[in-house]
Amino acid sequence: MKELILTLQADLRTSVELIGLTPDKIENMSLDDIRNMEFNYGRKKIRLEEMFDIEMNEIEGEPRIVIKNSNHLLKHVGEGMTKGEILIEGDVGMYVGAFMKGGKIVVYGNADNWAGQNMKGGELIIKGDAQNYIGSSYRGDWRGMSGGTIIVEGNAGNEIGEFMLKGLLHVKGNTGLYTGIHLNGGFIIVDGNVDIRVGAEMIAGAIVVNGKVKEILPSFKYEGIVENPIIKLSKKDQGRKIEGVYYKFTGDYGERKKPKGQLYINVNTNPGLV
Repeated sequence: MKELILTLQADLRTSVELIGLTPDKIENMSLDDIRNMEFNYGRKKIRLEEMFDIEMNEIEGEPRIVIKNSNHLLKHVGEGMTKGEILIEGDVGMYVGAFMKGGKIVVYGNADNWAGQNMKGGELIIKGDAQNYIGSSYRGDWRGMSGGTIIVEGNAGNEIGEFMLKGLLHVKGNTGLYTGIHLNGGFIIVDGNVDIRVGAEMIAGAIVVNGKVKEILPSFKYEGIVENPIIKLSKKDQGRKIEGVYYKFTGDYGERKKPKGQLYINVNTNPGLV
């Protein structure tokens, strides 16, 4: 299989939309064809070889793309990929892993807005921070992330997991406003603190917060304290066990009369919350 190593050399003045540069796409392409791939660069087109030093190797296993010297002007990296691996050394722009169906992306830096937008499968790991709308829906759509795993090892911004349907979104740092807004399935785990309006208008799925919360919306119902809960999202679900002692809430009753959303808040980091 092919390993494509791209080292950014161009001094980019605006963003480049790298739609179509995925491991499954390059798998059956020649080196010349890859060099001449064209991408939107502002109002014009630019060839891959005009931006990057390009190296091709033969490797075992799945196809791989390595992007070195990356920065936030590289957008849509890995969008729609179905297999293989992308390693990004540095920061990356908007829509990394958007509409991803399979494979693995690792960002050894920070990610801009809409990482993992409408993600359907695969794994997206962000070693640094992520901005807003991680794992969310496309603007105007009511269906967000529907499968796969997103792990953010730093902090994340506002409205992560918006309209999420399935999958796992795990932020090891803090998150901003409206974490899990319109959540309709799947798991969101935040190891750090969350800002206001967590779980607003959720109707299904589960949110676990291990850090501090600023508030609980009054449209959530307090169900009691649970220890080491096994969280099930359906009758057939075997459940996910979470270690710790939590306040359990259900909601959002401001959105539905019989919501199935579950909100778990760590007792030890939020004494006196209830």
